[in-house]
Amino acid sequence: MTSAVLAEPLPSFALQEPSLSTRAMLCSLSISMWSARKHDPEASEEIAARHKAQPGVGRYNKVLLPKEALAEIQKIVGEARHAHYFVTLPWGDDGYRVLPGAVYLEHTAKMREFSNRFHPAVETLVGRFTKLIEEARMRLGGLFREADYPHPQELRSRFAFETRVMPLPDAGDFRVALGDEEKERVKRQITASVEASLHVASRELWERLYDAVHHMAKRLAAYKVTEDGVEHAFRDTVVTNLVRLVDVLPRLNVMRDPELERLADEVRSLLLVDPKELRASYMSAYAILAGGM
Repeated sequence: MTSAVLAEPLPSFALQEPSLSTRAMLCSLSISMWSARKHDPEASEEIAARHKAQPGVGRYNKVLLPKEALAEIQKIVGEARHAHYFVTLPWGDDGYRVLPGAVYLEHTAKMREFSNRFHPAVETLVGRFTKLIEEARMRLGGLFREADYPHPQELRSRFAFETRVMPLPDAGDFRVALGDEEKERVKRQITASVEASLHVASRELWERLYDAVHHMAKRLAAYKVTEDGVEHAFRDTVVTNLVRLVDVLPRLNVMRDPELERLADEVRSLLLVDPKELRASYMSAYAILAGGM
């Protein structure tokens, strides 16, 4: 007698969609720097009196250092903020932005690069600071006040470059001891709040793409080849900025909006051409038209 062994069916597990907190995080970029500006109450009152105006109607702010002294630091700060905003999405008004996990390593490497430029630039300023103060005595004349300037060693502490990362709020991690009904209500509130904020972030992606395409359309519409040359020439960045956006957009699409991805693919296939080829096509069209006249 043969006996057949019937295998029990394996239990099936439904694969859950990864939560938003596994696809993105919150990130802030905090940069502080000494402004090299100082309000001068005496000068403000003197100017008001000279013009027979009431005290307090204006403020005279002294520029303590020449513009070029802080130019390199300001350049680095501007580039760092632009790079941070480019790969993050709006969240709240507390300085944090949504950083998709798909661009985390890229963002971290970029911010490290900017930090490695920022701190040496600050050290260069600290090394020149005593000389810059002496030059300011001549430049500011009677407006010079040595007390307006921090000590060179204190100056270093007026500059900081820091990124902070924290998780997105996740209703699944809410563990406060509450009644079941109240706990579920709070969880629903957390989920709704996160999704509402991320929908705002998704809308910003649409706006970014629209603005970039609209700008390209305007610049190309204004571009004209005439017998006297080119009118309203456009820079390569009209195209390259759109290329950068379309390349990064799928990784920023944390809500996985299929329409956004479809539109990005359409832009990539229709509009992304070499700027030199664009100019050449305009020149060719003009030559054909001119030859038929």
